[in-house]
Amino acid sequence: MEAVKVREELSEYLDGLQEQMPLAFWKLAEIFKYQVFELCEEPEEKEEESGKSYLIPYMMNDAIEDYLVLENCRMVGEVAAEEQAGGLELSARISGKEGAYVLVVRQKSLLHGEETVFTLHFEKIRESRTCYQYHEIGHFWMEGQEQWRRLVYMAGTIYDKFAYVGEEVCTEGELELLRLVEFAPFRNWSPVRESLEEKYPATYEGIACMEQFAAMAQDRGYLALLRLYRRFPSRSLERWLTRALTDPSREQLYETILQAVEAESGTYEKRDYGTAFHQKIAEKRKQAEQKLIRAGFTGTYPEYHRGEFEVIILEEHPFTVMEWDHFQFRIYYMVSQVKRQTTIGKNCHRQARNRGFFRGRGRNSWIFTEDGKMLQTESEKRCKIEKQNKKKTDREKTEKEQ
Repeated sequence: MEAVKVREELSEYLDGLQEQMPLAFWKLAEIFKYQVFELCEEPEEKEEESGKSYLIPYMMNDAIEDYLVLENCRMVGEVAAEEQAGGLELSARISGKEGAYVLVVRQKSLLHGEETVFTLHFEKIRESRTCYQYHEIGHFWMEGQEQWRRLVYMAGTIYDKFAYVGEEVCTEGELELLRLVEFAPFRNWSPVRESLEEKYPATYEGIACMEQFAAMAQDRGYLALLRLYRRFPSRSLERWLTRALTDPSREQLYETILQAVEAESGTYEKRDYGTAFHQKIAEKRKQAEQKLIRAGFTGTYPEYHRGEFEVIILEEHPFTVMEWDHFQFRIYYMVSQVKRQTTIGKNCHRQARNRGFFRGRGRNSWIFTEDGKMLQTESEKRCKIEKQNKKKTDREKTEKEQ
């Protein structure tokens, strides 16, 4: 009954959609529902003998690339530039049958109100889906506790591919890991400025998942807090558990979760960009390693050590499709320092990674870009803007008084 209701709703967003049409068309309707339609011409080196194909992304993140392929496709008209139009309102109609489909897309400018149309004539629609490794990727949009924010990002990435595509694209281990983002104190270390509370609602399954990892890490202190939180899931206890994750006593818990994520991610293939791009990537990795070796570090990519310091190299990877025209591969250095005289407390782990990112005396951490610059996070940018605005306000106030 629920499935029928969903299909009735989706048919409102793609006029002409018929019950017997392939599932890919219903996903296309979902794309128009959320106004996230994009169109990309498949690179020439990937074109098949059947003719030119166009790609429409459905679910694209670090863990999965899922897109619709319009085979032997011919376009009449042009896709409007969203920036120039001030945003676009899209509507579409599908007609025809396999071998001769016609998709008409109307684009209305939110700025000018002008309407343009383009048409896609294609023989067949299919879904292409590939899961990739994601544990060597790092995004740094927020300052502080970057080690936890990165774990939240990866758990959220798993959750998203499960929510949009289904459990068939997840391992059994991932189906357990994704529940971590339903544990509010963990989820509160959001990798982005926006709260994730609505996107990942708190559940008792989330608490159970964190209890399991705390038990594996033999973190009795956090386990006791978790049992209390299960009985009394209040905001004050949530904040307490959130802060407790920053304590060095959580090093073993952090390392346990990180290793679990790495194990599941490692079951997937790495992205393939072709020989030319892989040569560029290999050269960048070599340069990064040589820079650290010259600075006295030892180790193998991506982990290096020198005395009190540890460096873990993380990367930003582009998608294998949709980003061919502006291929971007970036390297970041997570630099961690734990001074020798730093006290090792309960559940601290000398072999745990990113120890300097936890709060405590004798601990320091930095994020550097590949050119050696310290990363300016969103919070730092915001602080800078606020200072500039304050200076402007003070100057205007002074001018008025004069």
